[in-house]
Amino acid sequence: MPDLRALSAVILLTTCCATAWAVDDNVCPLTTTGGTRPGTRAVRNPNAPTELHARDISVDPTGITDLRGAVEIMRDGDYLTGEHLHYDKSANVADADTPVDFTTADGDRFSADRMHMKLDTREGEAGATRYQIHDQRARGDAEQVDFEGPDNTRLTKVRFTTCREGQDDWFLKTKELDLDHEEDVGTAWNTTVEFFNVPIFYFPYVNFPISDRRKSGFLFPRVGESDKRGYEFSAPYYFNLAPNYDMTLVPHYMSKRGLQLQDEFRYLTEDGQGKLELEYLYNDMQTSTERVAGTFQHKHTFNPLWSGNVDLRGVSDKDYFNDFGDHIGVTSQTHLPQTADITYRGVDWTFMTKVVDHQTVDKTIQPADRPYARLPQLLLSTAAAPLPNRLHPQLEAEWNYFEHPVKVAGERLNLNTGVSMPMENEWGFITPKVGARYIGYRVNLNDSDNSPSVARGVFSLDSGLFFERETQWSGRSTVQTLEPRLFYLAIPAADQNSFPNFDSGVPDLSFASLFRENRFTGGDRVGDANQLTVAITTRFLDMDEGIERLRLSLGRIYYFKDLEVNLPPGTENPTSSDFVAEATAWLIGNWH
Repeated sequence: MPDLRALSAVILLTTCCATAWAVDDNVCPLTTTGGTRPGTRAVRNPNAPTELHARDISVDPTGITDLRGAVEIMRDGDYLTGEHLHYDKSANVADADTPVDFTTADGDRFSADRMHMKLDTREGEAGATRYQIHDQRARGDAEQVDFEGPDNTRLTKVRFTTCREGQDDWFLKTKELDLDHEEDVGTAWNTTVEFFNVPIFYFPYVNFPISDRRKSGFLFPRVGESDKRGYEFSAPYYFNLAPNYDMTLVPHYMSKRGLQLQDEFRYLTEDGQGKLELEYLYNDMQTSTERVAGTFQHKHTFNPLWSGNVDLRGVSDKDYFNDFGDHIGVTSQTHLPQTADITYRGVDWTFMTKVVDHQTVDKTIQPADRPYARLPQLLLSTAAAPLPNRLHPQLEAEWNYFEHPVKVAGERLNLNTGVSMPMENEWGFITPKVGARYIGYRVNLNDSDNSPSVARGVFSLDSGLFFERETQWSGRSTVQTLEPRLFYLAIPAADQNSFPNFDSGVPDLSFASLFRENRFTGGDRVGDANQLTVAITTRFLDMDEGIERLRLSLGRIYYFKDLEVNLPPGTENPTSSDFVAEATAWLIGNWH
């Protein structure tokens, strides 16, 4: 394996020459529906006029205007709306003792049970209030709100979250919250973090952004304990380096291991984006060794047709994930990918060149059982979608050079070509297809044949019918379909027992596998076939919402001859496959 520290240094230098930033997915995603862009405040006009609209307007002898029914008071982009408000023209003050909505020119909204507001300076106070900041980017409720000018708002006994409306996963619950709208920063005192209404942390002081404008500072710390790492504490610090790249540095102390440094650098360029993650432990107290892990991922778009990807991952030793992994998705990894590809996606053709290697991190996997490296892999295929009642030619070509430290290495060429004629209408379809498959090798074998090959013709006939009827599903108008399907496949047998096996295997039996043209995955075997798949599907379509509420499928393969091509070699004589059933339901709401 190459020196991981040298590899990390090269990756870091490459990354630092780029410019970028990519935003993490949020548990509570943010939405923008309009208004001023975060970080940009509307310009105030001190001489702006005040407009009054209502169904009933009257002025008392003191000069106070009484407004009733669909009241709107507008000034300099700010809106006050309600059913009953008073307006003092001399002081430019609006008062409401009934529910009122105040929407600022910047898109902030406050819905209060009462309000007093000086319109030209935006100074005043409100009672019990529900609020939304920057068009639903932040929201919550408060017992009292004090407006201290156009750029500052103080809330008392308040809850704050960036979750969507109706998705109250977490809240900051605080005694006092100051919102600085110019800097888009919130400051809170005596704050409790609640996750699904359960208090999980207390902060005497918290400072955080209230919009997409990022801010350097400490993130939530992490405290834990494990058998292998002991007591552990990490305190992430976020660096807002530039609009298009950032970094998070995490000192991670483990009582049984020592101090580990974790770093994540994210970037975004005009044509791509990427991420570099490094973990470094100078001296593991358990092993007295240096422990390192790294990941580099980059996606690049050269133009609308050409793109590229890089995914490099590595660790310093095979016990790394067992010692430092904190969930089964990490500790169960057996191979770390190291891939890079360039892809062309046109209207008629797709092409990809790719290099693939792996670092095996599971010590129980013997060298002979480790995957091959593809150095390189070339793929070419037609991209046009089949059109009804027209001939559809197809070509899939793949060339690989396989390398392995202990097993046979060499080249392999796969060609899969054919022509089909999809014939369909509203009540059924039938698709005959004629094609051919070719596998050719150039390998270093000890026997006399270093260039084995095989070519076989392929014939398939896919057909189905559509029946439907109107019915009811829980009182809703529903259409039920009944879709029988027959799929016949014929491929002559050929002796392939002496061929190498670089990447082939037998897939898990599933409903989709009943209609495969090759019962093997990979490109090292052409499976012989003389078989018929019999299947049926029924669907329940909700006509009010236009979605598929329920789909039930059942199918089975019937074999008319013995299967001579197998992994491992041998002859099998089944008369049929197992039954395969599939059920998918889209229930009411978000249940699936």
